[in-house]
Order: sequence, then structure tokens, then C-alpha cells
Amino acid sequence: MSTWHPAYREGVLANDYRFAAENLLHHFVDAMTAHLDTVLRMPAYADADTQAQGAELRRALVALHDAPAPEQAPDVPDLYFALQRRLEERLGDAVGLIRVGLSRNDLDMTVYKMNGRAYHLEVGRRLLRLRELLLERAERHLETVLIAETHHQPGQPTTVAHYLGAVEDQLARDSERLLQAYARMNRSPLGAAALAGSSHPLDREFTARRLGFDAPVANTYDAVASADWEFDLVSVAQSVALGAGRFVTDLLAWAASGRYRLGDDLVQGSSIMPQKRNPVSLEHARTKFSRVVGAAGMFFFSSHNIPFTDLNDFGPDIQGALTAQHRQLRGALDLLAACLEGGDFDERELAEVAAATDTTATELADVLAREHGLSFPAAHGVAAKLVRSLSDQGRPLTTATPADLEAAGGPRLAADEVTAALDPAAFVRRRAGLGMPAPEVMSTQLARARERLEADATALRERKRALDRAIAQLRGEKEKA
Repeated sequence: MSTWHPAYREGVLANDYRFAAENLLHHFVDAMTAHLDTVLRMPAYADADTQAQGAELRRALVALHDAPAPEQAPDVPDLYFALQRRLEERLGDAVGLIRVGLSRNDLDMTVYKMNGRAYHLEVGRRLLRLRELLLERAERHLETVLIAETHHQPGQPTTVAHYLGAVEDQLARDSERLLQAYARMNRSPLGAAALAGSSHPLDREFTARRLGFDAPVANTYDAVASADWEFDLVSVAQSVALGAGRFVTDLLAWAASGRYRLGDDLVQGSSIMPQKRNPVSLEHARTKFSRVVGAAGMFFFSSHNIPFTDLNDFGPDIQGALTAQHRQLRGALDLLAACLEGGDFDERELAEVAAATDTTATELADVLAREHGLSFPAAHGVAAKLVRSLSDQGRPLTTATPADLEAAGGPRLAADEVTAALDPAAFVRRRAGLGMPAPEVMSTQLARARERLEADATALRERKRALDRAIAQLRGEKEKA
């Protein structure tokens, strides 16, 4: 019985084994079963005795789904060999059928891809839910004015619907990236063996179909040496985290100022300050999104400046980081969805903020240029002077009178014209071009966004059903709907 140095056994093999036993057992069993099915189709193994042995071996393999992973023996390096030993204890030499044309190189990479597919589908489902919630909130707030900021200063009036629609647009592109990445990932490495394939006539197309892959990886070297599918997995997660994290940062600011209110089950009080409603759910979501971005760096550095061949760097050594990233992302998306579902914008607070700002100065300058003959630079200067004058008086811009405008060097306007030019709601209504916040424009945009959401949901659902169907057939179960 050969053993390994304690540093290697405890520092590497034991950790990898625990991870595989907890996260990859079913994928290993499925991949080994699909490979066995392929071996039994070859003419060299078509005789009745071998087929009978293969059928018994297959039943034993599928039964492994119902048992916990074996304990790691001192002389067993990984889960594959542990499963093989368990089968040998029951069936003896018949287990050798699994070894025909199979390497841990192609087997491991197949298992990692199968695990990555599951991660993609879980994140995809959560993205769809988050997008649905964003659209629901946007439809509720088509006319709710929101003062948008640029460079951390109040910028211009828009609407909650316009803002949330933009967030949903970004997440929709993440859904698109995810579906594209899934399609690139969904190629089977099995049959590549160590890297050059096998002289056995393995039907790699058949093996791929058995596991729900669209096709085999065309080049057997590529099948075991490439890690770009992991880059896709990590990059999609990172993109989601970066975009959603910015949204969370805004929600935190609005929650702090009273413009967004979370339900009591999403905040915490203070041990000493009775008035506190700390938006801790959003804080934890922000932290989790940051960890997603941080975990991506572990993958990039593990894959940087390494030879292009089968290696541990992007194989077992990085799977824990990929799983940790996925769990953080999953938790962050769940928290953010809860904060959308269990919170809402305070319309009265938003209206008070809008009335107290000078963010309609752009429209005043536009009116002076468009309707009163001033050049835009001149109109811009008049509006800026008016803002400064009223600020010095402690008055918001929305209280400006025709006399105030004339004192700033502007022309004489009727009182109702000044009021309309400075009204935040009117500012929004006048912006009725493509992609702008006017309610009728946003209503059309949100309807189109719902169509896009349903198309993405259908695409993801079809991917999930195809995978479930293939795995159910592989395990001899009834097909799932």
C-alpha cells in the first residue's frame, strides 16, 4: 500500500477529495456511466458475456448515486479511484471496462464542465427572477420622479422606471452572456483520453449526447488543455457582480436617506440606538458581490503564464474557488431579490427631494435657446447665474420667478412658462424620444423588455430540460418534463 507525504496528502489530496465527494460525486458517476455505455457499443465488446458484465457494472454504477462517497483510503489519490475500488470490491475485473480509452484528464474536465453547467443554470434562473422584479417595480413607478446623480452630485430628473429599466437592460446582457457561455461550454471532453484520444473506436458524439452535451470538443488536445470555458464562467459571474453591485450601492444610499424603504425583516436595529433601521441585507449583498469579483482573480492568476496542456492549475486546484464564487453570487442575488421584493421607493420623499433641487436648470437653458433666441452657451450662462443667485438666497430653483430670471440676465417670460420649465415632472414628460424617461416611452420599452425576458426564460428552460432529459435517460429514470 503506497502512501504520500503528509504535506501532500493533507494539503492537497485530502482537500481535493473532500471537495469532489461533496460537490462532484454525481457528475463523476454520470460521466463514468456514459463512457461505459460507449465502450459497450464497440465491436470488441459485443459478445454476450461482456455485455452481461457491462450491464451488471452499469447497474452498480448507477446505484452509486444513492450512496455517500467512500471514505478516502491512504493509498487512494482521488474520488475516481475510490469509486473504481468500490466497484472492484463488488464486481472484480469487470470494472476494467470503464478504463478502456479513459483518462482522468478527459474525465475530470468533463466533470468540471458538468458542474459548471449546473452553476450557469442556477445563476441564470436567479438573473431572470431579479429582472422580473426590476420590471415589476419599474411598471409601478413610470411617473415617479427620481433625481439622478452624475459625479456624486444631483444631475437631472428622470424616473424610477427609467433607472430600473437601465439596470434590467444591463442584467439582460448578462443573461445573454450566460446563454452564450453555456453554448460554448456545452461540448464534451470525454474520449480525448490523456490528450491524443484513443485507438479504440469510441463514439464521442454518442458519449456527448448521453451527458446532455451538444457535441464533443472537436480537438482532443483542446478538450483537456483549454480553460477558456472557466474564464467564461468566471467572467459572467464577475459581470453580474459588478453591475448588480453598483445597483446595490445606490439602493444603500437611498435607504440611508429614506428614499428607499426596506421591510422590517430586512433591517436590523441597534443595541444602543433605538431609532436605527440598518439596511444590513443590502450591506451583505454588496459584500458578497465584492467577493465574487475577488474570487475571479484567483482563477485568472492560476491560469496565467502556465503551459498549454493538462495541469492542476485550472483543474482541481481552482474548482474550490469557482464553487466559492458561485455560492457568493447565488447568495448575493437572493439577497438583492429579497430587498426588491420586500422594499420600495418612498414617492413622497422622492418628490420632496425633486422639489428642493436645481436639477431642471438644463431644461430652462433649453427653453431659452429653443424658444427665445438665445444661443445655448448664453442660455447656459443665464441658467447658471440664476442657480447661484437663488442658492445664495437659500431658495430652490423651482421657486424662481420671472423677475429672478430677468435679474440673472434672461428675457422676460410668463410665470407659467418659468414654472413649467423648472418643474421636474414636466422635465421628464418632455423627454419623449427613443430611450428617454417619458412615461409613454418607458411603458413601450418595458413591454419590449418583458418580451426579451420571456425569450431568455424560454432559452434557459430549454437548456435545463434538455440536460435533465439526457441525465434522466442515462440513469434509467423516467424523462422529466
